[in-house]
Amino acid sequence: MEKCSPLKAKRKDKLDNNEDKLQHEDAAAAVSDDEAPQKKLARLSDGASLDADDTGAAGDNDADLALNGAYQKKDVTQWLQTAWSTKQATQPARDDKTGAQIYSEPFQICLLPELLTQGRTQALVHEMINKVHWSRKQMDLYEFYQSTDLSNMAECHLLTNFLQLLRKQVRPWLEEVTGLKLDYVSASCSMYTCGDYLLVHDDLLKDRQIAFIYYLSPWEGAEEWSEEQGGCLEIFSSDEQCFPQFPVQRKIAPKNNQFAFFKVGARSFHQVGEVTTFDYPRLTINGWFHGATNEAFVADSSRAFPRLSYLQPDINNRPKLGLLLNDVYLKAATCRSIQKRIEENSEICLYEFFKREKFELARAQLLNDETLSWRRQGPANAHNYEVLDLSTAKGTVEELLQLFRSNAMFHLLRDFTDLDLYGVDAITPTCSVELQRWSHGNYTVLGDGLVSEDNTLDLVYYLNAAEGAAVITYLSPEVEQRSAAVENGQNVSGDAEQTLDEVEEEEEECHDDSVLLTITPVDNALNIVYRCEGTTKFTKYVSRNTPLDKGPVFVISCSYKE
Repeated sequence: MEKCSPLKAKRKDKLDNNEDKLQHEDAAAAVSDDEAPQKKLARLSDGASLDADDTGAAGDNDADLALNGAYQKKDVTQWLQTAWSTKQATQPARDDKTGAQIYSEPFQICLLPELLTQGRTQALVHEMINKVHWSRKQMDLYEFYQSTDLSNMAECHLLTNFLQLLRKQVRPWLEEVTGLKLDYVSASCSMYTCGDYLLVHDDLLKDRQIAFIYYLSPWEGAEEWSEEQGGCLEIFSSDEQCFPQFPVQRKIAPKNNQFAFFKVGARSFHQVGEVTTFDYPRLTINGWFHGATNEAFVADSSRAFPRLSYLQPDINNRPKLGLLLNDVYLKAATCRSIQKRIEENSEICLYEFFKREKFELARAQLLNDETLSWRRQGPANAHNYEVLDLSTAKGTVEELLQLFRSNAMFHLLRDFTDLDLYGVDAITPTCSVELQRWSHGNYTVLGDGLVSEDNTLDLVYYLNAAEGAAVITYLSPEVEQRSAAVENGQNVSGDAEQTLDEVEEEEEECHDDSVLLTITPVDNALNIVYRCEGTTKFTKYVSRNTPLDKGPVFVISCSYKE
């Protein structure tokens, strides 16, 4: 391949194995409907959906919000101040008077139940349902609905009033409790419906000092959620390099009228677990209290994600391609057709790549062989899936994996692409081979070390494919810088995304235009993608709503360099 041609946007190639004929089909791009929240929330605006004592309160927009007087008492403030400053305990400190709790591990988190005087949460929710304009936010890191900043909601009396309460009462009170100098507050509303989530991040950026979440769930019987309903604030511990580690250490379920806040730092890793209930949305007001430059920010900027390791081809392994591959892909005419299409589009999908019997044997082994050893791939803010310990592979699975690192495969890929992967002109071709197992809750995110530093040839092969699991999206190089900023917290508030309106719109347009290719799972299909330096990719989060009736999805993921 003489030069790097960019991937064609939203395009997929298909090879008809019976006629050696190449066809094309468009990949549909998801379009968000900003009116969807109002439709989903319509039934909740009925007074019967709220507690019985909310009659009149929901429509009483002239009433002011008031902070619970218990938290303004000197003895409670002093108790919180002492508990916050005491770096103790695996067990939380608890105040018997207010029910307030402070956790010290893995980082400082405070929970304040009943933040506002009774009867006001229903009115806030009523205003959010009827007056807030919601925008759908979808990226590698999150899916949920968000409002504009509360400072831009002049028509929403109570939400504006809540922002003033944060500025005038909560901010100076938090300064006293935490000992931090806080200059201003930013806040927005977030709504997570069934299937929505926000993946692991630390919120660390420049002047963010305290992140906060205020929970609103005033519906009768749903004031406090169970873990089964999802939407928990999930807290992660971290290793000596400040990378978050599995499993989740602590879960804090949504609870009506509860205010949670934590110190933003290099270890403040958290996520919003996927909402699994269809009955009610997870509604919050969230954001940050800002101050001087966060001390942890400068040190954190140099933290690098681990990258793939590349090996030279295995010259001792000499598989017989005719016993493994569909015969059509060994024909010279087919190879020429494949090469032409890759030169034009930089990608192609080869259906029924392996002989059907080999595919079936490998799939059955992966589903049933308990001697195969799997480990979870982290760190949690980069990816979450399982990889096979290649030393435990045997039988047909080992046969396929060895093929991808063999000289025979390097030779075949040269015929497919004209890259210098084999022969007298090849200098030091290398490859990375990984067998992945994908289930509910798995993902990779942008900036996870998978950005291409060189021109690279990717191979993606599926076994036991299921729609919606292990879907891979390639993005153009210019989106990497913006997405890395999102992951580092520039666009993610306490437990939700937060930007200025014009930046939000620019980001949405940028993401829509930057999608080069989406690979959807198809059994026994080999996807070949030639990507230029700087091109990045992520594997979409696997929602709990994704049917995996046949078991997990397996992916052989390979990358080759000249």
